[in-house]
Amino acid sequence: MNLLHDANDGAGTRPIPLPRRRGLIFPAFAWSGFSSAFASIIVGSYLQASLGTLDALFAATLGNWILFIYSAAISFAAGRWGLSSQLVLEGVFGRWGAVIPGALLGTLVTGWFAFHVALTATILAAALHLHVDPILAICVIGVLFALPVIVRISHGFNMTAIAIPAMIVFAAIVFAHQLVPRWAVLLDGPIGGSLPFGTGVCIAFGTFVVSGTMTGDIVRFCRTGNEAVQATAIGFLLANLPFLILGVLVAASGIQVSNLFTSGNALSWLLLVLVIVSNWTTCDACLTNAGVTFKSAFPTLPWMGVASAATLLGILLAITNSVGNVSGWTLLLAALASPIGGVIVADYYVVRVRVGFSRARVAPVNLAALFATGAGMLVALLCDRLIPGVITPLVSAPAAGCLYLLLSGVASRRLGADLGGQSAGVEALD
Repeated sequence: MNLLHDANDGAGTRPIPLPRRRGLIFPAFAWSGFSSAFASIIVGSYLQASLGTLDALFAATLGNWILFIYSAAISFAAGRWGLSSQLVLEGVFGRWGAVIPGALLGTLVTGWFAFHVALTATILAAALHLHVDPILAICVIGVLFALPVIVRISHGFNMTAIAIPAMIVFAAIVFAHQLVPRWAVLLDGPIGGSLPFGTGVCIAFGTFVVSGTMTGDIVRFCRTGNEAVQATAIGFLLANLPFLILGVLVAASGIQVSNLFTSGNALSWLLLVLVIVSNWTTCDACLTNAGVTFKSAFPTLPWMGVASAATLLGILLAITNSVGNVSGWTLLLAALASPIGGVIVADYYVVRVRVGFSRARVAPVNLAALFATGAGMLVALLCDRLIPGVITPLVSAPAAGCLYLLLSGVASRRLGADLGGQSAGVEALD
């Protein structure tokens, strides 16, 4: 069983029945391989340069814990009912209302595909001393990374399991060869920086907030909600956080991340291979995730067309450098994705407190959920402009959730928030 196969046989549009669930191991490995991405080292290195070592370590840890709590709340609901991220959105926003947040999240996760394609092109050009057109390099790498997904030979999140041993070996080499000799001076650098601490926390949170919001695509294979929470904990606290911290320590030792691949010795070549493998599997998972989301939102579209369109979008974003700024990109993700999660949590734990996803929305569009999500995004923008340094998702997500509860309470039927009868295909999943 794999995510891409499920997209093709229609399981992305139906709950996973209990006999087909795989328990804890597969989702935990899928999350771990995905979240131990090389991008986390890049983000950790940026935090150290912008905050100082100690603040960067604290920001990475706090941001990751907030991300875990946020994602775990969504994971429990999706894992208990065996729902993909798009099915969760349909349960909250309505069948057609879910197209809007689904398309947004699919586009954002395609942005991570673009980020890793551009990163791979930059690393290869520096390591191999190539003088090639960056646009050509991005196009070639983007197509090569996307081809297994487009032609349906990729195994989706199964592929991320390859990244776990690759990144463990990468971390071990960097730690032993680069950090241990400099261990005594790692904390001798600046202890502060120009970036507000709260903004650093938002950057760490934003690194995986989109995938955390779409966590159902992984944890729906868990047998229970508790297993889904455990898989999420393994993915964020035991996989992503250590690589964020590794990035902080690499920068604290005075090493530019790109210099790890340019020394020309055997270790640098091995590190280069390991990072390419990691970037490829991450791109594979991101593109598959985006494709499944788009396919679920528009089930009549052919898979090859959906995947090809997502690939072209990702390559365009990479060519235009739309996702190249670590700070701007992760802060945008935190601002746009967290209000969606806030509404999902409010709907499941308050509105549906006794019935879960056993009942469908009456209206095809839940205007209350859409209004609240938009308001949460506006709150995030205002916080960023008016209160620099605030931990935005701690404000925008609760604001969106509370407004949704208010709107669904005072005008439930008029705004499409009413629940109807039994949802198809979920009778036995509670």
